[in-house]
Amino acid sequence: MNTPALATTHLTISCIGAGRLGTTLCRLLLEQQSDISISIRQVLNNSLESSLKAVEFIGGGKAIKDSERLKSADLWLISTPDDAIQEVSEALAQSGVLTPGNIVFHCSGSLSSKIIRLPDDQCYRASVHPIHSFANPEKSIATFAGSSCAVEGNDQAVKVLNSLFSAIGGNCFPLRSDKKGLYHAATVMACNNLVSLLAISKQMLTEANIDPAQQEQILNPLIRQTVDNYLTNADPAASLTGPISRGDQSTVETHLDALSSEPQWRDAYAALGSVAVGLARQQGFATDEELRKITDLLTRATDD
Repeated sequence: MNTPALATTHLTISCIGAGRLGTTLCRLLLEQQSDISISIRQVLNNSLESSLKAVEFIGGGKAIKDSERLKSADLWLISTPDDAIQEVSEALAQSGVLTPGNIVFHCSGSLSSKIIRLPDDQCYRASVHPIHSFANPEKSIATFAGSSCAVEGNDQAVKVLNSLFSAIGGNCFPLRSDKKGLYHAATVMACNNLVSLLAISKQMLTEANIDPAQQEQILNPLIRQTVDNYLTNADPAASLTGPISRGDQSTVETHLDALSSEPQWRDAYAALGSVAVGLARQQGFATDEELRKITDLLTRATDD
């Protein structure tokens, strides 16, 4: 089976489901200045109006409104919501427009390329997950460079996509297909769940009758200092401070008592505290006995 080679000077790409991510990537690929030029072949969305809007932003391609109008392309980007990727890939496989050597890829964070259902002898499958917020496509055009991109799939597809995404400023790294879910959960922990944790902190301060303006003055410097420490050290154990780091059992007990009426807060504190115990053990400031007692406190708190 042939594949678009890196020596190829021109490749065509069609996009199905060109929302904020799809339109941004298509425009970046169209405008990149590498040895491989890209032209946008077609853009297919749920409505012709949406397809036309996407084409206008991208600056290239033909807007279509149904899959029956699809024509051949070298690369196919499926940038639909995750739960539609499999269905779209199956419809694409049945459309008759795919030719051996085509690359079909998606940009889901949690799903691997295996969700793309194609005959094994027909096309190459891959996924590229840019760690970037595409909330504002115009802004993303200017800020995408430097974004890390997880790439997995068939070796031939990965080689081509590494080249193309590197050309638009992506820092590509390989990922095993069976580790895609774990990888994505890690990014959610560092991003979305961090926001959830900060929301709990604010809720606690509200319960402590501290007004919103004062809450910002309390939390914002702590957040900045903590993130700066982590980014400077690149080591969670070296960045940990606080009562568990120093083996302060009585303070942890006071905290758990204060949180006893709010199980969600208490459970979050205990779960993260257990992780902190492991980091404190690496630091070596607290004794094993102090950390054992803290672990017992955290375990009993969630067992109650």
